[in-house]
Amino acid sequence: MAFTLHLYASLLALGLGAILLLSPKGTMPHRILGSTWVLAMAFSALSSFWFGGGVLPLIGHFGPIHLLSLWVLVALAVAVVAILKGRVEQHRGWMVGAYLGLVGAFVGSLAPGRWIAVQLGLW
Repeated sequence: MAFTLHLYASLLALGLGAILLLSPKGTMPHRILGSTWVLAMAFSALSSFWFGGGVLPLIGHFGPIHLLSLWVLVALAVAVVAILKGRVEQHRGWMVGAYLGLVGAFVGSLAPGRWIAVQLGLW
């Protein structure tokens, strides 16, 4: 169940994030899609803690990818607080950073030996 949640939340966040970056900011659709994106990102990051850390475990089953999950959760919190306080530039920077973290994790999931790469027949 955690994997399914992680996969769907990640794919939703990947698609919505691209739409949000390319669409007008500050509109009602941006706010609604943005809220949905934040939830998808949070579900994606939180569900990752049920998976192993791969070939480089740091503590128990947690690995370097889990540091990215922690960073994404912090970035989301800072970005939401920033926009609530009217700090648009700070909000933008943290949101773009969180999205780039997701893109990085997606690219990493295509590495040799990773489940998604194997399922897609890449390696």
